[in-house]
Amino acid sequence: MVTKEIQTGVFVHVLPTKQFATTHIAVNFTQQLNRQTLNGRVLASNMLETASAKYSSQTKFAQALSEMTGAAFGTEVFKVGQLHTVRLQLNLVHERFTTAGSHILNDGFDFLNEVINRPIGDGIAGFTSVIFNRQKEMALDEVAGLREDKPYYALREALQAYFGISDQALPAFGTIDGLEATTTQQAWQVWQDSVAHDRIDIVVVGDADFNKVIAATNQFNFAPRRQLLQATYHQNLLPQVKQVKSQDEVTQARLVLGYTLMSNSDERFIANVFNGLFGGLAISRLFLNIREAAGLVYGISSDYNPYTGLLLVEAGVDQINLAITTTKINEQLQRLQQTLVSEEELAIVKQLLKTSYTMTLDQPLYLADRLYNQQVLHQKLTDEAWLAKIDAVTAEQVQAFAQRAVLQLQYEMVGGNANGD
Repeated sequence: MVTKEIQTGVFVHVLPTKQFATTHIAVNFTQQLNRQTLNGRVLASNMLETASAKYSSQTKFAQALSEMTGAAFGTEVFKVGQLHTVRLQLNLVHERFTTAGSHILNDGFDFLNEVINRPIGDGIAGFTSVIFNRQKEMALDEVAGLREDKPYYALREALQAYFGISDQALPAFGTIDGLEATTTQQAWQVWQDSVAHDRIDIVVVGDADFNKVIAATNQFNFAPRRQLLQATYHQNLLPQVKQVKSQDEVTQARLVLGYTLMSNSDERFIANVFNGLFGGLAISRLFLNIREAAGLVYGISSDYNPYTGLLLVEAGVDQINLAITTTKINEQLQRLQQTLVSEEELAIVKQLLKTSYTMTLDQPLYLADRLYNQQVLHQKLTDEAWLAKIDAVTAEQVQAFAQRAVLQLQYEMVGGNANGD
C-alpha cells in the first residue's frame, strides 16, 4: 500500500492488487461528531447519491454510470467513536475488460469530481428543493421505519439512556427532529464546509497505477486543512446502574446490558479475543450456556466498542425470564473474571477470529474500509502481524481485561405495560 498526502489533510491511499476484476474507490470525509452538522451531512450524502449539476436527474445520473461499463456508485454515513464520516464509493470494471482506448479510471474520477464539487443547487438557494425535499422524505421514512425493528430500536434506546445528552448518543444517520429541521441552504453549507475542512482519505483498491491515481485526483483541487481528530470517547462511571424499562408492542422482550470497559489501542486484540469468548461468536459462553444449555433466550450476543469503552449484551427473551437471564449473563462474565479460560477454548476462539479475518481479504469493500481505519485511527498492521497479535493473546490477559468490566446499564423492552402485566 502506498500513501501520499496530496494536500495538507488530504490523503490518497492505493492498494495495488490484481486479485479483483474491479477497481474500488472510496472517498471519505471525516470530522468530529457534531450535533450541528450531522443531519445536514446525512441529507447532503443522499443528494450526492442522486444528482449533480451535470447529471441533473436520476436518469442522467444512471446513464453516466452505465457509460462507465455499468459502474456502481453509492454513499453512506457512519460513526467510529467520536468521528463521523461521509463516504462515497465507486466500483469500476478494470480497463482490461473494456473496449480499447477506454480510460475508465479517469472517467471515474471525473464523475466523483462532479458529484463532490458541483452538487445540484447553488450557494444562495442551497440544494435544488424538489430533489432535496424528496430525499428528506425518504430519509425520514427510513428512520421512522427503524421503529419497527425492535432489536435495533431497543439498542438505540439503550444507547440513548447510557450516553444521555452527549453527542455520542446520536445515530450516524441523523434523527427525525434534526432531519425535519434541516433546510436546503443548511445542508448545502454543511457540505461545502465538509469539502473545505474535513480530513479526506481517498482509498483505491485494485490494479491501479499509483501515479495515474495521483494525477486523476489533482482535479479535485482540495484546499489544505488541519483536522485534529479524536475517535475515543470517555464517559465517567455512573454513580449507580441505570435501569430503564420501556413498553412496546413486542411478543419477545428485549434485554440490553451495558458495561464500561475502557481499553487502549495496545489492548484491541485482547478485546477481540475476550468478546469472542464472552458473546461475539457462535461458540461463545453466552450462546452455549444461556441459549443452548439453559434455553433462556431466542438469541444472544455481545459487542465491544473500543472507541467508547462500552461492552453491550443483547438478548431476545420471554418476559418472564428477564431476571434470571440477567443473572446468568453476569455469572458468565464473572467466570471470565475469576477463572482462566482453558487453552483449548482459547485456541478455538482465536482460530475462528483468524478465519473470519482471512475470509474478508477477498472483499475489496472490506479492504478499502480497513485501509481507511488504519490511516485515520493510526492502527497500521500487515495481515500477518494482525494474525500474530491474535495468537499472542494469553488467558491471563483475557482475565485481567474482563475484570475491568463494570455494569452501568440494564435496559428492558417489554410487552403489555412497563410493569410486566
